[in-house]
Amino acid sequence: MAQTEPQLQSTVNEVINTLPPVWDRIRSNLRAAAIENFGITLEQFHILRHIRKGYDSVAKLAEQKGISRPAASQAVTVLVKKGLVTRTIQPEDRRAIQLTLTPYAREVLDANFEKNRLWMSEKMQALTPEQLQTISAAMLLLKDTFTPQK
Repeated sequence: MAQTEPQLQSTVNEVINTLPPVWDRIRSNLRAAAIENFGITLEQFHILRHIRKGYDSVAKLAEQKGISRPAASQAVTVLVKKGLVTRTIQPEDRRAIQLTLTPYAREVLDANFEKNRLWMSEKMQALTPEQLQTISAAMLLLKDTFTPQK
């Protein structure tokens, strides 16, 4: 499918002008829910999300977040005290400590994401089925376009 340079540049500009503000609003809503309803900071929320994704050591968290190991360790200590994370010494290497979410932390994350989905549903409720389909199709196209090829 041939595309004109002006059309391509216009589409690039629309994506750049649309996605960051939309994502900022979604993140702001997630942050508000984490702080107000669950008593955790946005940074703590992100640490929980990263542990859920498999970054299960202070070293992995520090590398992923681009922070020092002491800063990551301090954040984890707060989460341990709040009953959201457990530390387990690995029998094969006593220096290795695995981080795991507690059942309560999984509930906190699930509830926060569900609250955000409900908020988004309310925002999008007035859209027609055709508009919703257009957004879904556009999201799939963007995902496919920007997913790294292996």
